[in-house]
Amino acid sequence: MGSVPLINCVVKKEQYVCLVCGYNIVGYYPDNCPFCGAPKEKFITSAECSAKFKVMGTPVNEKVTRLNSFPALGLEHAAYRIETGDKSFWIDCPSCFDNRLEPVDAIIFTHHHFLGASNQYREFFKSQVRIHDLDSAHRICAGFTFDVKFKENFFEKGIEALHSGGHTPISANLFY
Repeated sequence: MGSVPLINCVVKKEQYVCLVCGYNIVGYYPDNCPFCGAPKEKFITSAECSAKFKVMGTPVNEKVTRLNSFPALGLEHAAYRIETGDKSFWIDCPSCFDNRLEPVDAIIFTHHHFLGASNQYREFFKSQVRIHDLDSAHRICAGFTFDVKFKENFFEKGIEALHSGGHTPISANLFY
């Protein structure tokens, strides 16, 4: 992955990152993480997170790269970058905002708890953020903006999204 110049991303709302699970809390400072329940002493600001962690890409194949924070940010999920030729997509989003990453056209979520720093990447890269309509209504999505709330399975640029349910009722499987 190439790099872009270091530019600050202005956080328009207060934002905290849980060091236990990597969840981003937007717009307020809770007593406990709304995802894992960790106490507020385990939160850092988004700016502190960006200074302490960076996002590293690990190639899966020539078109897919796994994205994770380094050093490891708690129990953070993996996100994936897919290059389709003329568009780039992220499947889920890294927990840490890292402005050195290559721009992304769209961020598509498989679950409502993998939102990461998507609000910051959306603003910084002008990316489109997509999530299943039912997932967008979950209380832990408060503070995040979604440009597309899909209700049906879809196929775009070789990526197939299928609503399947799973460990959450609204899980989406994405295939490439």
